[in-house]
Amino acid sequence: MTDIVLKVLEIRIVLPGNQPILLLLHQDSQRLLRLWIGPSEGTAIGVAQQGVDTPRPTTHQLLVEALVQAGDPLGAVRISKVDDEVFYAELILASGNTVDSRASDAVAAALFADVPVFTTEGVLESAGIDLNDGDIAAELHINQPEIEPEVTEESVDEFREFLKDLNPEDFLSSTEMSEDDTSTTLFEHDELDPDTDNEPDDFEK
Repeated sequence: MTDIVLKVLEIRIVLPGNQPILLLLHQDSQRLLRLWIGPSEGTAIGVAQQGVDTPRPTTHQLLVEALVQAGDPLGAVRISKVDDEVFYAELILASGNTVDSRASDAVAAALFADVPVFTTEGVLESAGIDLNDGDIAAELHINQPEIEPEVTEESVDEFREFLKDLNPEDFLSSTEMSEDDTSTTLFEHDELDPDTDNEPDDFEK
């Protein structure tokens, strides 16, 4: 079984119900996994991603530290299978031993331990969403990968001709800008609400 590395993108909040959804991306194939998770696990993942200092260890931080102190630290996690839209995962310890886990708990632990999140080709084939489909990418507000333009001899010659006609004054505007009033936010993250009362027994799908 060949492990495939996933990038943890972010948590989104889906209305109605304020239900968190976790987005994981296989960058090479541009296939996305969407996992429905509980609010508490969503909060833990958000805390880990943003590097928030907590006064006391969270449950997932405690797990990671306990494994370190036991001499068998967390080495990676794997989303091993999906059955009827429910994802299953396992913790992979340094010794090679594995521990069954919910996928959301595994991802949270991986972020706190700074270890990879893996999956299998079978899981991607079964549940992966192809982001090369522009409609899906637009719906999720995910930027598609930039494609580097092909540099040809003709384009280089055109650029040289363009440079010939430039003067130093061309780089100055009539009113020099001293403030950046066109700043934009590249990525917006939905806020996580750790106090939400809408927490079912098992949110993870």
